[in-house]
Amino acid sequence: MRIDRRRYFELYGPTEGDMIRLGDTNLYITVERDLITKGEELVFGAGKSARDGLGLLPTAKEEDVMDLIITNVVIMDPLLGIIKADIGVKDGIIIGIGHGGNPFTMDGVDFVMGSSTEVISGEGLIATPGFIDTHIHWVAPQQIFDALSAGFTTMIGGGTGPAEGTKATTVTPGSWNLRIVAEALDNFPVNFGLLAKGSSNRISMEQVLSNGASGFKIHEDWGAMPRVIDETLNVADEYDVQVTIHTDTSNESGYLEDTLNAIAGRTIHAYHVEGAGGGHAPDIIKICSEPNVLPSSTNPTKPYTIHTYEEHLEMLMAVHHLNPKVPEDVAYAESRIRRETMEAEDYLHDIGAISMMSSDSQAMGRVGETAIRTFQLAHKMKELGLVSMSDNQRVLRYLAKIAINPAIAHGISEYVGSLTPGKIADIVLWDPRFFPVKPYMVIKGGAIAWALIGDTNASIAYSQPILYKPMFGYFSGKSVSFMFSAAEGVERISKFVRRRVLPVKNTRHLGKKDMKYNDALPKIEVNPDTYEVRINGIVPKVPPSKSLPLTQLYFMY
Repeated sequence: MRIDRRRYFELYGPTEGDMIRLGDTNLYITVERDLITKGEELVFGAGKSARDGLGLLPTAKEEDVMDLIITNVVIMDPLLGIIKADIGVKDGIIIGIGHGGNPFTMDGVDFVMGSSTEVISGEGLIATPGFIDTHIHWVAPQQIFDALSAGFTTMIGGGTGPAEGTKATTVTPGSWNLRIVAEALDNFPVNFGLLAKGSSNRISMEQVLSNGASGFKIHEDWGAMPRVIDETLNVADEYDVQVTIHTDTSNESGYLEDTLNAIAGRTIHAYHVEGAGGGHAPDIIKICSEPNVLPSSTNPTKPYTIHTYEEHLEMLMAVHHLNPKVPEDVAYAESRIRRETMEAEDYLHDIGAISMMSSDSQAMGRVGETAIRTFQLAHKMKELGLVSMSDNQRVLRYLAKIAINPAIAHGISEYVGSLTPGKIADIVLWDPRFFPVKPYMVIKGGAIAWALIGDTNASIAYSQPILYKPMFGYFSGKSVSFMFSAAEGVERISKFVRRRVLPVKNTRHLGKKDMKYNDALPKIEVNPDTYEVRINGIVPKVPPSKSLPLTQLYFMY
């Protein structure tokens, strides 16, 4: 029996060769492969195939079947590509990407559905890995609700609440503060890693590593001098953790070249490399040319629009505790805000020279807008047409910036960042019409943690008003904490957190070459007087956007 393509789509969702529009952008992904045997699709419902003796193998033992199968879903993943498949989950881990069902009645089955298997119907939906934000200021725990509502399941950063240090610097300083924050975050369904203060005090840094830190943050507000950079990297190299850096905007203790000399070719994650978020003025953006530097942007400058420049000055004054009545404070703020570097930043993302995107939450950035702004930028750059590539290539390049690359950079790619088998089942399901604005469902460690649901007193699940609400997986403790890998440290932390503690690893020999889809090393020059940026000898023309997709259509305010 044969059915036409449209009818197949209506029954089972898109298949190989079909195109899917993402939100109201100009991006259309194409399904590259379909791993499900035609005519053998596993479908849940009355009269459908996921029934006893049909797609469900009734004789299978519980240990041999999946706990969860997501059926007929389009997977969008920076390692797997864009494919159609079932996803099999067992014990909170992704076991298979392929075809689920009953091998005695169906051809091409890769993993088994049994009597103990739950089903989520993925027909017509997109599945992505849970996104990763590596620039979280833990100003308020309520950020987590906005992050989940934007598809983020891993948050890396530092802080203790709305203290001045936290509002500015992404640091959880000291063992006592680390324990307080780790205990509090234990109650939320996100994976987390806490960044401690990078300093010139080796003993202090070793102490925080053994008490729950996953890495270090060097910040100019605490001091980003060459001595601090060198000693922090010395400790990181010895203990295999990542170092993130916000460099010296005022060039007080040295220029970009001095910072690079202190780094001395060692791996480092450079935050907000455009510079509006902080860093050597006006040429921090040149750091994207260094093979040992893993560069990221924060979302307030992305994409560059007609309002971006004007917004930043007051925002910067507030975040860094500056006084508008002090001329030196105003001059400091103005030195960080440059139209020319914002323009160049858009282009550097599109050629894959900036490898990651993050939020800088409540410290200039918006925690719930990182994915939106990432794909707004992809839309803008396709529209400009400066770089030629297929939509699939562009989408995977931008997806990698908030998925696998942050995981690689922070030593957690063994666990998260992709939907490849063996990783934690942090899966986000999307209606393509709402990608990447509002996820349909967030699955955390194989359990539904956050989802759109209707009135809980209604007769069906989707009676209005439909709102995001915590689900059973929210309370199940299926998230993990990423920390320094020493056994005694993990044992110590495990005494005061319920969740599993996993070690960060393989952070110290990384380079730009390890950043998926985003490994370009262009030559970058910055005119110190005009701030004009040349990239491989040309000045890219990236005008500010006057309008963007993924905006008013999706929000009432």
